[in-house]
Amino acid sequence: MDNLTIASNFRNALVNYRKGAAPLTVDSDGRYSLEYVPFEHVNANARIVIVGITPGATQRDEAYEEAGRLIRRGLPDDEILRRVKKLAAFGGPAMRPNLERMIDALGIMALVGGGRASELWEGRAHLLHATSVVPHAAFDKGKPFAGSFGEIQHVDVLRRSFERDFLPTLHHLRRDAYFIGLGPTPAAALSFAADKGFIDRGRILGWLAHPSRSSGSQVSIYLGERKVEELSDRDPVRYRADALVTAATAMRGRIAAAARDVAL
Repeated sequence: MDNLTIASNFRNALVNYRKGAAPLTVDSDGRYSLEYVPFEHVNANARIVIVGITPGATQRDEAYEEAGRLIRRGLPDDEILRRVKKLAAFGGPAMRPNLERMIDALGIMALVGGGRASELWEGRAHLLHATSVVPHAAFDKGKPFAGSFGEIQHVDVLRRSFERDFLPTLHHLRRDAYFIGLGPTPAAALSFAADKGFIDRGRILGWLAHPSRSSGSQVSIYLGERKVEELSDRDPVRYRADALVTAATAMRGRIAAAARDVAL
């Protein structure tokens, strides 16, 4: 998508952004709130589409800092938005390394010609579209939103962003792109999108464990690097382990089937 522009009411705030500044609020109902994130860029030619729940505070801050720097340099808005998305989407000291680790372990890159997952944020960024069910940073009572897709559908603040900022962008993507959710919430949103005809259900590969630091041992359980018996009794991942293992098994099966189609 070309000719995108940065939200005019937030441009000056981005230019002068400093950590701890007043939030750039898009919408709020007193409990739930949305803070603007300049992630409007859509990579229409992407082969892999990774969908999270919502950008976290780390991604928001990185996006603000990069957007402000590029605005001050005088770059066109569509180029700023492209660069900001490449830098900050699924960024952070734990999230991106964990995400790359899962993509490499599952062999997802084989579906797009091979290589390493790290290239999706470097020389082969043209292959990736990174997005979220709620594309602006969503908070619940001041904490990052981590609820279900059902909650998104029932909370007006969240539903409006999903319907306005996420669903319409799917029409701009390739019909043969592969879709991957980060956890059950994005997976449910992708299923909803398929039901409504926005995407082809057969192109949904499944979902990965959420790669954030707060997700603890989820990635290790998902990849089979640790067994549930090895987890502390106090580790909440114990109660999600079966779902993680089931999701990983299904994902591997769909990737294998897709790889066979690629080889034909």
